[in-house]
Parts: sequence; C-alpha cells; structure tokens
Amino acid sequence: MPRSVSYDALAGFSRAVLLSAGANTESADAATWAMMHASAHGVDTHGIRLLPWYADCLRSGLAKGHPEIRVEQKRRAAVCVDADGGMGHLAMYRAMDEACALARDCGIGMALVVNSTHFGAAGAYTLAAAQAGFIGMVTANSGAFVVPHGGFKPIHGTSPYSVSAPNPGGEPFLLDMATSSIPWNKVLRYRTEGLELPQGVAVDTSGAFVTDPHQAVALAPAGGKDYGYKGAAIAGVAEVLGGVLTGMRLSREQDGLALADSRMGHFVMAIDPTLLMPLEAFGLRLEDYFDGFKAQPGTYAAGGPEWEHRRRREAEGIPLPDGLHAELKAAAEKAGVDFLA
Repeated sequence: MPRSVSYDALAGFSRAVLLSAGANTESADAATWAMMHASAHGVDTHGIRLLPWYADCLRSGLAKGHPEIRVEQKRRAAVCVDADGGMGHLAMYRAMDEACALARDCGIGMALVVNSTHFGAAGAYTLAAAQAGFIGMVTANSGAFVVPHGGFKPIHGTSPYSVSAPNPGGEPFLLDMATSSIPWNKVLRYRTEGLELPQGVAVDTSGAFVTDPHQAVALAPAGGKDYGYKGAAIAGVAEVLGGVLTGMRLSREQDGLALADSRMGHFVMAIDPTLLMPLEAFGLRLEDYFDGFKAQPGTYAAGGPEWEHRRRREAEGIPLPDGLHAELKAAAEKAGVDFLA
C-alpha cells in the first residue's frame, strides 16, 4: 500500500533537494509550488515525481539555478518575460502575475515567455489567475513525443492547454490537459510502477499501438487511434502560440529526451471578468453551469476530479507508491538531505 506524506512535509523536502542542487530560493519555491499543485490535485505525472529530474537538470546545467528574470513591455496589454534559461516555473508565475496586472488595467493581458525550460503542470498557473479573480489561459509546445494522426514520426509535444475561471462562491473551473492521448510522464511512471498502458495511446517505432510502456517511443494525439486528428489540431495551436509567436523552438527542434531545452516558449493570458459583469455575478453563472453536472451524478465539469483528489489528499496525505518512494529516497541521498521516511 502506498505511503502517504503530508503536503507540508513533502514541500519542505522538495525545497531542500532543489536548494542543494543549486536553485535559489525563488526558483526552489516556484518549482515546489507547481509540483505540489499537481500532487495535491492528483496530477501525479507532473507532481513530486519530477523532483529528482529537476534536481539533475540543475546539477547538469540544463537549467540555471539563479536566473535573472527580465520583463519587457511590448504593448499596453502585452509583455515578454525572459526566463534566462532557468526552470520554467518561476518565469511562468511571474508571467501570470504580469498578465493579471495588465488585465486589471486593460481587461485582458498577455505574456510571452522566452528562453525557458519545462514548467510542470500548466494548471498551476491558470489556477493562480483564477484565485486572483481572473480567467487564466496557458499553452506551450514541448519536445516532440507525439506523432501526427496516422503517422509514426513525432511532430508535436504533449503540449499542454489549460484554462481556469474564478468562482468566488466555490471551486474554480480548471481545465488542464495534454494535447496528447496521455502525458509522456505517464509512460515513465508506468515503467517505474510496472503498469500496462491503456490501448490506443502510445506507439512503437513503426507507429503500431503498444501497451508495454517499455516498447513505447511516442504518443498518439488526444483522441487516440480513431479521432487523433482533434488532438493534433489543438497541439497545433500550442505550436503556433508557444513556438512560432514566441520565436522559440518548434517541438521537433527541441531536445525531447532532455525535456529541458532552454529555448522553449510559453503563452500566458489573463482576462478580467469584471470587464463585463461583477465577479460575483460571473461566479453565480459558473455555478449554474456546474449545476448541470451535479444533476447527473458521476459527471464532472473540468476540474471536478482534481478537486475530489485535493479534498482527499488534504485529509489523508499525498501517496508515494513504492517506485516513487525509492526514487525520492535516492534523490535525498544524492542531495545530502534528510529523507521523509
């Protein structure tokens, strides 16, 4: 049975490992917040399991531990945030803060992030916007791991797409999805935990669908074997906004194996609902939307399963399966910090 660890204990451990690996306090805090967001909401592929890899990226120099984040005003409602090759989390939180400040003034705000690296779960940043009273949107391309529909050579990344909306009277709307059938990190997790992949989500070198995670070399787009053209189209949006518009590398130009290419681009946007109505009125209409799902037990609006995970994990702790427990213990030894248990 998986061990369970409290949020605070796991967060403290994460900060200690990242600081030991060379991150400054701001970078360690931002990466920890993003990972803990994912772990708390059940998005385990982007949660604390990424800690050993982030620490190795810092030690190897793939990501700077002390980046100098720079913000350049482009237009009244647009800025560019230069991540300076640091871990993407710090630049993304800064970008969303900037976008929200612009939206407060203009009704809508946009931030482009350049010279960045992997930023974890996109929902961490859109939820931060929702909690501040804004609709948040984030997308980005990433190293090519996803074949085009019917193809065999990767063109797109798992390229996330996230939108969150504020709800003063309850839980926000929270969409956070990969544009691939599953995240590549799930393949890695299934390898670690000895699990079999679902049908129709991953392919081998010939483009044939496989369920053995060790045979998988690429992913199918969201929609899988029959409807993957839909996921591929959404991944194209991430490519246009995250790669083309930012002037950074396309997915197939990135180092997909390292997963920490330092010329990655991200797109961030915030909308102020009070441009059109009071925030409370927006929240009431959002609750009206949620009521349609509550009337059909077992169905969820985007974010519903995540909020259930969060409530349970706040009460019971965050589970650490044996494989992950062993990886974190090894990371503690490498970092020279005390392990959790």
